[in-house]
Amino acid sequence: MEPETPVEANVPSQIPDSHWITILAMALFVVASLSVVAFLYSQNQQLKKMLASYQITPTPTSSASIPSTSIPVATATTAASLKPGWKLYQNEQYKFEFSHPSSYKVLTDAENLYGWPKAILLLYKGGQSYDLAVEIWNTEAEYKAKYTDTSTYNVFKTKDGKFITLLNANKDAEVAEIISTFKFTD
Repeated sequence: MEPETPVEANVPSQIPDSHWITILAMALFVVASLSVVAFLYSQNQQLKKMLASYQITPTPTSSASIPSTSIPVATATTAASLKPGWKLYQNEQYKFEFSHPSSYKVLTDAENLYGWPKAILLLYKGGQSYDLAVEIWNTEAEYKAKYTDTSTYNVFKTKDGKFITLLNANKDAEVAEIISTFKFTD
């Protein structure tokens, strides 16, 4: 009986260069995709934490004043003093209010504010962009660095030294009217 010789499989000893390129491209695509997903998840979690710190509770107020001397003192808005078809929005945390047509939606949850890291609310009546963005800034330099066109926003300073910007990026006359109703409540 003769010794058996091992049968060698007909396997190439080397993978062609074109296959290595395909394998490398697929691996890079998978790594990039996972990185994007991880980044977006992280941003979403940070935004949820930030928005959780904002508590927006509509409450009636009896009187109001604006702490800045550049803005006149105003009294609180009552339901009877609203224009017909308008609603009152009040923010208890930052102590302000404004009125808006009832056709506008006030968006305050994290899902709707994505892309607006400084926003506490967005006003939207339909279309391709938000009509009014209300943002909170720690310093004047922050909002000035973001918005160079001073004709698109109004600024109000809170008692604790923060800045509230009301952005009318579309320069819409109705949004300007909404902004004109802004006042501090405390």
